[in-house]
This record gives sequence, structure tokens and C-alpha cells, in this order.
Amino acid sequence: MSMLSVLRFIGILLTLTRVGGFQPTLATEVFSEPVVSHHLQWSADEQLDFRYRFLKKIKVETLKYATPDTGMFNHHPYLAKFENHLFACWDTQVRDENTSGQHGVFCFSSDQGQTWTAPRTLFPPLAPNIPASETIKPGAFQTSQGFCEIDNELFAISVVDIDLKDKIFRFNEVSRKRVGLLARKVFVDGSLGDIFWVSGGLHTRIYDLPNFAKGQETLIKKINTYLGQPANLPQLIFGPKIHPDSDDKHRMTEPSPPWQLDDGTWVRLFRDAGSTIATSRADVEATKSRRNYVTFSADHGAHWSVPIRTDFPDACARSNSGRLPSGIFYVINNVLPMSPKHGGRSMLAISLSDDGLNFDRCAVIRFIAPPLRQKGKAKGNGYAYPHSVVMAKKLWLIYSVNKEDIEICQLSIEELKSL
Repeated sequence: MSMLSVLRFIGILLTLTRVGGFQPTLATEVFSEPVVSHHLQWSADEQLDFRYRFLKKIKVETLKYATPDTGMFNHHPYLAKFENHLFACWDTQVRDENTSGQHGVFCFSSDQGQTWTAPRTLFPPLAPNIPASETIKPGAFQTSQGFCEIDNELFAISVVDIDLKDKIFRFNEVSRKRVGLLARKVFVDGSLGDIFWVSGGLHTRIYDLPNFAKGQETLIKKINTYLGQPANLPQLIFGPKIHPDSDDKHRMTEPSPPWQLDDGTWVRLFRDAGSTIATSRADVEATKSRRNYVTFSADHGAHWSVPIRTDFPDACARSNSGRLPSGIFYVINNVLPMSPKHGGRSMLAISLSDDGLNFDRCAVIRFIAPPLRQKGKAKGNGYAYPHSVVMAKKLWLIYSVNKEDIEICQLSIEELKSL
């Protein structure tokens, strides 16, 4: 089958899986006022001649090519712009996701992305970095939360968890014992400050973890304030009831970075994790809508509406979002409405909107990932978990490839404006 035939088939599939005439009701408020009355939609496929357009002005570079010596699992990437430098970080493990020894690494560019340093350790492993099949008991693993800028200083943030075998609340959840939130300063020359606890750190002796000091109270307060702002809310915090369920009783996870409309309303997408009453993995997968959910805040993030389903197609993975200097809003996600097992993460696309609500243009960034080189826990084919920043008239985008390699690419803002 030719590439053109494949794309035509995907276009037909997208039309068939679109919820016909779908007009979601207004979100059920979790607060009495103000009332949120916005409607988010993805209408890029409503044109009679709809077809996927491929961006042409893309420059792709591999930041990490996985090898058995350096770790065959690499995922959860983030980007940050700081003092005309670009910093990238992600999680790595010898082979498996969310397994003992998973920890943060980073690299940076001091010439606006022309050259990059080799990856180096950001947070060291807190338990033996070994395959899941070799772990005798659950070990500590880290999940990166990216970077934050406090008083013109850059800090990296990571959550430390212990995997739990038993479910605490219900089957459809991620069961973890939270150890705490770690941070450390990152200097522009790539040197690192001491690691400290932002929160938690009380179970280090039980799990034989390093005894990091607690951070200064004033700095901890500033970090918590930063992470509490709508634009900076963490994306990869997992555990029972971390996020509210949707109005149709689906579990929400991995929210996108919120964006603010011109009227001050904040908008945030959620990944659909399947029905809350699912009792097996098959049930979870079968009940996923393959659509993003949305929630709104009219009071600068103090309260959010109950998430409701949209018609924005999504393979069910972390989405990224933001706003270009021209004012155009964007969402980057796996726009094929099918499971990763069936190729849902094979396409990474960007959708654009003039008002932040109606996303009526879409273009493909990456399509058809290379073969997986080594099987591992929760690994699969595809381009996933994008994160982006704007710098030097370009949109910089980082993502993982098959949860093995890390790539970064430059998108032309002028090309995006022309869509």
C-alpha cells in the first residue's frame, strides 16, 4: 500500500471515528461562579478536501540514541529556555518504564540550538538501575517534571515514587507510594547545585534512599508558588485521584500545559485513561474514547470545571500546547484516534487555532517511527510526549521515539502562520 493510500485510509478512519454531530454540554461546575461557557472543538477535518499536510521546514536532530550501555528507555522529555540557552531533560532507565533506577538526564545548547552537549546525569538513580524482571522488590524511580525559573535561576524538578503492586482505590489507577519532590539548581554552564527535597523525603530510611537535605523554606515556597500557577501546573504527577474524573466517569491523567484565552479563561486538556469502573486492562483500553477532554478555569486556576469530552482526536498520550508570538494557539499530540498498539502514536501533529477554542488547521510533524530496537516494559512504537518552547523565531519541539531515543526539531513559525 502506498503512503498516499495509507494517508487516505487514515483520513477516512478519522471521519468515521469522529463523534457525529458531537456538541458536549457545558462543564459541570465544581464551583458556583463564575460560570464557564466555552466550547473547544477540533474542526480541521471538516473541509471537503481534507488531507493531512506535512510541514516542510523541519530540522530534526537526535539528542540521545539509546544503547544498552547508556539505557534503552528514554521518555518524559521537557524543554526550557533560559538566558538564551536551551535546556532539555528526560528520564532514562536501562530498559523499562517506571522501574527501579529510572532517573533524570539533561543536555543543553548555548548557541540557540545549533549544537548540543552530550547527555549527562541530572538526578542520579536512587535504586539499582536494572530491568524490571530482575527487581526483587520495588525500587525508587523518578519522573521528571521539567524545569522552573525562580528569581532568574533555573531549577530542575523530579518526583520520586515507589511502585505498589496492589491497587489502593480502584483498578484503573496508577498505584504509587510518593516519596517526595526533588529539585536542584542548573547553571548556564551545565554545572549543578545540591539536590534537595521540596516536599516529602520522610521515607528515605525505609527504602534505603540517599539522605538529601530539605530545601530552604523561602525557596520551597517560591517553587510551590511557581508550580501552582496555571501556566506551570505539573503534567506527570501520578497516583489515585490526582485529577478529577470526567463528567462521563472516565479517569483523567497527564494534563497539557494550560493556555489562556484573550478573555482571561484558562484552558487545559486531559488524556483519557478509560472508564473509572474498568476491571481489566482490556476494559481500560476498550473504554478509552481516543479523544482529549477539556476543563476551564475563570478564576486564574483557583477552581476548574469538571472535564468533559471533546472531539479533539488523540491516541491517548501526553499532549503539549502553547501560543506563538503571532497569537496563534497550538496543540501538539498524537492525532490519530487509535490505540498505540495499532499505530496511534505513529503520527505527531500540530493543530492551530486563532481563538484557542476552534482548532481548524492541522499539519503532520513526524510520521511512521523506525522499528523498536529492544522490547521493554510499557515500550512501543511512535513519537510521543512532546514538549515545546519558542526561541529565535522557531518553535522547538522535543519528543521520544519508541521510548528509546530523544529527538528535537525546529519548526518554522512562518510556515505555521501560513497554514
